[in-house]
Amino acid sequence: MRSFLCESSSRARPGIRGRLGRGLTVLTLGLLGFSPALVAQDTGTVSGTVTSARSGQALASVQVFVSGTDRGTITGADGRFSIPNVQPGEYEVRAQRLGYRETGQTVTVVAGETTTIQFSMETEALRLDDIVVTGTAGQARQREVGNAITQINVGDVADVVPDVDQLLQGRSPGLGVSQATGSVGSAAQIRLRGVVSVSQSNQPIVYIDGVRVRSEPYDRNRPGVGFTGRSANVTPGPLADIDPGDIERVEVLKGAAATTLYGTEASAGVIQIFTRRGQSGDAQWTAQIDQGANHLREFAPAENPFLNMSPFLRTGHRQRYALSVSGGGEALQYFVSGSRARNEGVLPNDLEARTTVRGNFTFTPLDRVTLSWNSQYTRNEIEQTASGNNAHGLTLNAFRAERNYFGLSDPDSVGLTLNQDITTDIDRFVTGGTVEFRATDTFLHRLTVGFDQANQENRNLRPFGFRMDPRGILSNARLQNSILSIDYVANYGHEFNPDFITTLSFGAQSVTQEEQKTEAYGEIFPGPGNPTVNAAGERLGFEDRLRVTNAGFFGQMLINWRDRYFLTLGTRVDGNTAFGEDLGLQVYPKVSGSYVISDEEFWNPSWGSMKVRAAWGQAGRAPGAFDAVRTWDPVGYGGRPAFFPLNVGNPNLGPEKTTETELGFDASFLGDRVSTEFTYYRQETSDALFSVRIPASAGFSLSQQENVGTIRNQGIELNVNATLYEARDWGVDGGFNIYTNQSEVVDLGGAVPFAAGGGWVEEGEPVMAARGWRLMNPDEIGDPDWQPNQIYGPRQPTHTFGGSLSLRLPRGMGLSARGEYQGGHYIFDGASNQAFQRNIRWPTCGQAVYDLIDAGQIETLTAWQRGHCIQANYRTGSTYVPADFFKIRDITFRAPVDFMVPGARSAQFSMSLRNWFRWTNDDFRIFDPEMIGRGSGEQLPSISEHIPPAAQFIASVRVTF
Repeated sequence: MRSFLCESSSRARPGIRGRLGRGLTVLTLGLLGFSPALVAQDTGTVSGTVTSARSGQALASVQVFVSGTDRGTITGADGRFSIPNVQPGEYEVRAQRLGYRETGQTVTVVAGETTTIQFSMETEALRLDDIVVTGTAGQARQREVGNAITQINVGDVADVVPDVDQLLQGRSPGLGVSQATGSVGSAAQIRLRGVVSVSQSNQPIVYIDGVRVRSEPYDRNRPGVGFTGRSANVTPGPLADIDPGDIERVEVLKGAAATTLYGTEASAGVIQIFTRRGQSGDAQWTAQIDQGANHLREFAPAENPFLNMSPFLRTGHRQRYALSVSGGGEALQYFVSGSRARNEGVLPNDLEARTTVRGNFTFTPLDRVTLSWNSQYTRNEIEQTASGNNAHGLTLNAFRAERNYFGLSDPDSVGLTLNQDITTDIDRFVTGGTVEFRATDTFLHRLTVGFDQANQENRNLRPFGFRMDPRGILSNARLQNSILSIDYVANYGHEFNPDFITTLSFGAQSVTQEEQKTEAYGEIFPGPGNPTVNAAGERLGFEDRLRVTNAGFFGQMLINWRDRYFLTLGTRVDGNTAFGEDLGLQVYPKVSGSYVISDEEFWNPSWGSMKVRAAWGQAGRAPGAFDAVRTWDPVGYGGRPAFFPLNVGNPNLGPEKTTETELGFDASFLGDRVSTEFTYYRQETSDALFSVRIPASAGFSLSQQENVGTIRNQGIELNVNATLYEARDWGVDGGFNIYTNQSEVVDLGGAVPFAAGGGWVEEGEPVMAARGWRLMNPDEIGDPDWQPNQIYGPRQPTHTFGGSLSLRLPRGMGLSARGEYQGGHYIFDGASNQAFQRNIRWPTCGQAVYDLIDAGQIETLTAWQRGHCIQANYRTGSTYVPADFFKIRDITFRAPVDFMVPGARSAQFSMSLRNWFRWTNDDFRIFDPEMIGRGSGEQLPSISEHIPPAAQFIASVRVTF
């Protein structure tokens, strides 16, 4: 019989008598490497193997458990399992693994004997009964959901993943992850279906185990006085604080049709990370050691492939050590882990050291009450090399050779830029508690309270005697960011008859974010040493505080007819402290439907399985914290305290609203050998926040944020995976995905075209388009024909293709590869732009061309060479180049090595080569098309005076006891 409220586990629950004591004993002894069952007498053992029904190959990571008890385990790489200390009697033993149909067998356990069984599991490509949580009120089965949801199961990821950014990269159509720069601590930029705003953030919001956490990058380490580029010019990302070894799966919602229930913050999408949880059974220990290297590949023309950086580059050593233990009984399960990672960058001063500790506990004190408590502490220490568009930095001065700020190109002179300290220390604590109360079999309540606090210290020191400023400069900033989230949801199911079931869901959510920043700045030190700001001859202090609260409530009705027709209706109502005081509450409705057509009687099972789906919904993005209010800057004027008018304010200012329609299907064919997911989406952001000019007579700044614009995105997503060949010892799996995105500025609402986010906003053009001077005759022999105000095209990829191939080899070995192509867009090369306008000898011109120019022999030069390599002919802002590229994201080999670790349940060796090979468009001559000028907080990719992201080699050994 179908249930209308999904259980978190399919196991039968015993009575509560003795549960609490038994659970505490499991935890206490489990952490010591023992189980309470070890002391049990007159018990038996259940052992066996689990294989694939299709190929006969052993299956690893299968959860095998004895129903109605606290006994269970997970299969090793050879598919074997053993469950000791089972009391005599008759039981059902069940096996579960994502991607396979759950199966079970009845066994009789005899004291002192071993009962052997074999499981043969059938694949389940479509997985309609898998549980999803993100975007639903509580949880739902895949068959019930009318929108696309991407699930990334870490157990299915073959490659060695060093961080969460690379766990997401290239895994799903519509999920774009750009690597930023080659500096350590440089976060990737994440985009879901392009951009939905030109003035607000396009980063998706992030949840960990149901707790809202920070999604925006950390503060860039920069001085508060003078040129703010005196730094490494990159931003650390909060996703780096999560150890990828702690993650079980990730769910991604890419658009407003799926994110309505998250309300005002969710128009750019939602990423929810689920960490590992304990399972009933003996304590299971897992140790992992990763060793590897960071290596910078050539990124400039052959005559100067590293752009004068060779004396300063190194092959950086990266390493990670992790240990975890999980287990428990029916009343209490636990997962505890710790890891230490150390990552040397390819630049001389680059080093990142991260320590992470996690504890996840689930406690069931009563049959109808479940308590969960998940916590993580991370300490991240980052040392960086001064880089970017920074006259005091290493990369800029090396790139520009003898025309740098030293006037010298020798490594000893340029290396003087390394005599400065740029350090960022981040302490972060994330904790969340969830109470689930099942009032009746059909009425479930869930309350989650979460808290995420990050303390960041940025220290930026150019010491006394520093070549570029001998007096010395020190900036020390301390920042605290906290997010308090409270989330309540209730689900009530009612069965009118076996074919007609409804589930009513309702709830409320509050998210409060606070930021505090205090900075001390000092310059002119009396002498050498390790100074504090107090030692400076001139000192300044700064303080900023910010508090924003978003709160709302929602309701949803799921109608289930014959377990194949599903209709979902829902609404979210929000208020936000950033809204104008006269605006009022905002409403976000949704409707979605799904139809499992393959469950119909007329459907021939040989045709496979299919679900068609459709969804429509709205989500928002709030304005900036102070955009709606009239503000004044308390600054001095003429030696007296005074207020300077800033923002005029807008009491009717509200959120941008993104409305999205999704149509698609999920299907599997040929005996589940081929699975397909297809989605068409169309997004339209109305009430887009644009800067509108106001009369100078108002006495304030000349522009004000107004809800006046409309922008649009539309495209398709296609994902296909197939088993190409399968035998007992050999197999070949392949997959490909396609993603397209066409964006357009539909309406400016009376505003004139304007620049925003590094692009151009004009009706009828792509959102934040590439615009500037354009050379119309680049390949002609002759003078350059420059034309101003030309639209090159979009700044975001218009089409992305991904592919994967996995080869299964005898003895449990495997070889896999993934690649990704992005194209149709342009990137601004700011480093080349600066070089051409400053008459710097740049390698894209080449020494031969400069020799001809010096000799006055330019007759044979093309218009591109004359227009760029001769300073007088160059037009500033014209270095937009096609950013089409293809990269091999990873090549991975893995093999079981149980024989090398006596007593281990399983042991596996893996090695991955990441982003080693790259192809670019012929017109892309230098750097890397995924670079981001000042880090992931920028709206669009761009190239600054950074090195590109480094390629990586990682070898890993993972052992489970």
